[in-house]
Amino acid sequence: MAVAHDDPYVARLFEDIALLVVDGVGDPDALHERLLELSVANSPDVARYWKQVGPGVGVPDAAYKDRGPHLFPDAPVVREFRTSGTTGSVRGSVRYTKLGLELKALAVATNARRFVVPDGPPPVVIVFAPSELDHPEMAIAFDMARIKETCGDPELSTWVVGPGGVDYALLARRLDAAVAAGLPVLMVGGSFAFVNACDALEARGLRWELPEGSSVFDGGGFKGRSRVMRVDDLRAAVGRVFGVRRFGNLFGMTELANQLYDASDRPVGPLGERPRATQPWGGPLVRDPHTRGLLTEGEGLLEVRDLCLIDRPHVLLTGDRAIAAHDGVAVAGRIAGGTSRGCSLSLDEMTAGTVGA
Repeated sequence: MAVAHDDPYVARLFEDIALLVVDGVGDPDALHERLLELSVANSPDVARYWKQVGPGVGVPDAAYKDRGPHLFPDAPVVREFRTSGTTGSVRGSVRYTKLGLELKALAVATNARRFVVPDGPPPVVIVFAPSELDHPEMAIAFDMARIKETCGDPELSTWVVGPGGVDYALLARRLDAAVAAGLPVLMVGGSFAFVNACDALEARGLRWELPEGSSVFDGGGFKGRSRVMRVDDLRAAVGRVFGVRRFGNLFGMTELANQLYDASDRPVGPLGERPRATQPWGGPLVRDPHTRGLLTEGEGLLEVRDLCLIDRPHVLLTGDRAIAAHDGVAVAGRIAGGTSRGCSLSLDEMTAGTVGA
């Protein structure tokens, strides 16, 4: 029997997940089972899928090209995020109810405070992504807004990507102000956005030595791009332009509520990709593409368990190649024959432009 969105069961589930995310209190395995039961009860398609392949195997991300399973058709959809897709392809989308969106916002903000912001004064957050106001359909815009408003200096933090591309004049003003005030800077955005920015700034002969504690967190990698950079080469370029010595990478998908952060700074993947951490709320797993069994070492398909998803199945099987290591799982790009997807492609195209030069 289907569970209604306003059923007390859902409210208790929301509260228990929130407690796990914020305070680390609760039983992740028990929450996993409760979410599996919810998906089976509310989605006959998911129930049939798990009967075929085994309970709890991730729902393929390709399912969301047709909007995918949504567990609460009885509740209003307050936000719908869309993947960028590729030329000639169907864009995917995911829908959020009020409770689901609140849980996503809580997860993004909590993990940003935990993994991104060092101790000290709030940094000047510079977002290499369009604003949530301009692009409400982009999950990355929503996530970056939560990081900016949760972690950033309220006066100097800003987005620097608009309809015409990167506003380099605005970027320079905010970086100069941060240096003058001695405030650390946190720059976040797509990996290729930083490639574009470093190319443009070096061509102009512009460089900064940002205050101690400044950092750069990129995401999205180089899937679908003609130009590919090793992790350490990108970080070297960013270091030359901005004088930053602290780096991190976050992996996000439109289909997920959470982002995956680095577990260590040890190169694992072919481009030096770092392993991703597992958290109480879930994290990356590796599936054997032939047997569908979970792997503790070696290569396979990336599966992500995200206990912060209540509007759709909380296990997602992606088309990404994953490498299981002792300290986490490295994500090493799309598998051969896979298609690019996600917010980063459209974001990369935006950052190739220039305004305010």
